[in-house]
Amino acid sequence: MLVGICLVALSGANAVAQSAVPVEQEPAHHLVLQNDQVRVFHVQLPAGAASLWHVHTHDGISVRIGDATIQDEPMDGSAKRFELHRGAVSFGATPVVFTHRVNNIGTTPFDNVYIELLGGPGAGSSNAAGPAARRPAEFENERVRVLRRVLAPGEASEMHTHPANTVAVVVTPGKLQVTQGDGTMRTLEPQAGAVQWVASGTTHSLRNTGSAPVEIVDVELN
Repeated sequence: MLVGICLVALSGANAVAQSAVPVEQEPAHHLVLQNDQVRVFHVQLPAGAASLWHVHTHDGISVRIGDATIQDEPMDGSAKRFELHRGAVSFGATPVVFTHRVNNIGTTPFDNVYIELLGGPGAGSSNAAGPAARRPAEFENERVRVLRRVLAPGEASEMHTHPANTVAVVVTPGKLQVTQGDGTMRTLEPQAGAVQWVASGTTHSLRNTGSAPVEIVDVELN
């Protein structure tokens, strides 16, 4: 009887493994940016919905765009409940492959920007600015540095140069005036969850020309 139970369990696990899809084929994962260093997905899952079983093969970092309650269910482990908060950041290392699904068990949408790191450590670094020019990070490891900027209405950042390739994630919507190093200006009205690739060496300043604070998380690639 015990052998039979074990065989049934193995059969179930194999069925899940065979039905799991690559992360880029999971319908809740919307690809919004891709280059040789990252793939960025805007993940949106309504309250009460569940993702398909899907496979991750790279390290990644998530930026939460809204509050949500989820259950993360790995194929080879126990499901865990997480209370997610807007603006929070979490890093996940993938040993070889990681297969799981996400259940939105709360009453609010699961809204998340997931940055898949394709290059190895050192791929995003640059000598465009020395270490002294780098802002303090709120999270850092060998793959990424995470920095946060909140601009009040009318507030502007200093003119600054990005020392590494960066994925900028807009956490709260707003209106921004971007001034490049050569003085040219443009106006953006990004929505929550919008992303922007900022190449190393980019020099600019940001001004909040809207009526509410704008929060941006910069994920620098090490």
